[in-house]
Amino acid sequence: MTGNTIIKLNPHPDIELGMEREEIEAFFTLPDTGINSDTGVIMVINELGELADSDYQQNELRPYLADKLNCIAVGVNYFGVYRNSQIQLRPSFLHNINRIYNMNLTLESFTGVQSAVDLYRIIAEAVISKGITSLDIRCQPHLITGKDEYQSWGFLPAIDCLQVLGEVLQRYKLNTRKILAFGKRYGAYIALLMGKYAPHTFSAIIDREAYSRVELKHVVSGEIMEPDYLFSFDLNNDMKFYIASACNNPWTIENESSPQYFSDSHRMIRSLLCEKHRVHSESCYHIFHSEDNGVASIYDKDRCVEILQQYNTVFYNRMAAGDKEASQTDIELFDRMLTNHGGNMQKNSADTDFSRGSNYMFDCGAKSYEFRFDSGGNIQVRCI
Repeated sequence: MTGNTIIKLNPHPDIELGMEREEIEAFFTLPDTGINSDTGVIMVINELGELADSDYQQNELRPYLADKLNCIAVGVNYFGVYRNSQIQLRPSFLHNINRIYNMNLTLESFTGVQSAVDLYRIIAEAVISKGITSLDIRCQPHLITGKDEYQSWGFLPAIDCLQVLGEVLQRYKLNTRKILAFGKRYGAYIALLMGKYAPHTFSAIIDREAYSRVELKHVVSGEIMEPDYLFSFDLNNDMKFYIASACNNPWTIENESSPQYFSDSHRMIRSLLCEKHRVHSESCYHIFHSEDNGVASIYDKDRCVEILQQYNTVFYNRMAAGDKEASQTDIELFDRMLTNHGGNMQKNSADTDFSRGSNYMFDCGAKSYEFRFDSGGNIQVRCI
């Protein structure tokens, strides 16, 4: 393999909450044969909590895609990717678990804990004698996103990835008829948002079990009675123990006067179900979604596909519950998709939103979001 290139870019400002941001870290994997006139680019969007420089992304998936597609395969450690890197036991957690289960846990009970598993096992051992196999939703440890970041839920990550794409197009002379994006679950959601914000850029977007809209439990989990994250592990007696956890995000849906209020406008700019935000384009969508994926709603995806089909070419593989195809690896998925579609993942036009200097205004009710692209590979977003 030609090798991996690591770059760092100054990030786009956080236009919603004004948080200070660190540099964006991105990784380029070049095809073995090097770059030629047919070489394109594929944005390989890792899942939430999975780093772009993980062994799987850097040494398996991206090299395979780079060589298979003759593309520069790009991974990005986007804003918020360091999910759940720290655990915080708030006083409310100790108060609730002691009150509800008649125990006497203190912070000292967790002295010497080295990992999440250690911490959760202490909690499990404290309640398992009572025949309890899952904790009340009010007994939630808080999981903290690393690097002092929070969950923008798709918005800033999509901008980060588009910014990196603009840099790639400036650094290399590429076949801009072949620009792809691929992801699973949250990574696929980011890829779909990239297609929404830059509709004339991608030749193909491959979605594997993506969300179609914001789920509030991932944004304001401390204010609603749903877990953001469900941790489970097997105990020695073959019993599986479940603990729901919440994240420490700054958003609120309770205080409408707060500058951190997560309004309908914030939800709309992140929604793939808003038809008025769509324009006709050459981007082709390959969507794989299982009825029982356990992550993202199949009914939302059905509606998302109905909207996309009015503006784009869409291949929708809606898998029934228990379908073995849902368990195929990413590489198996690509091999099958390329076989079924003749390996042609290009569009007719070489234009991108960068070369076109596109300007989009997304009407989101009380607010509008303006996206500006320029031929220098830059993207500027503002909220009006």
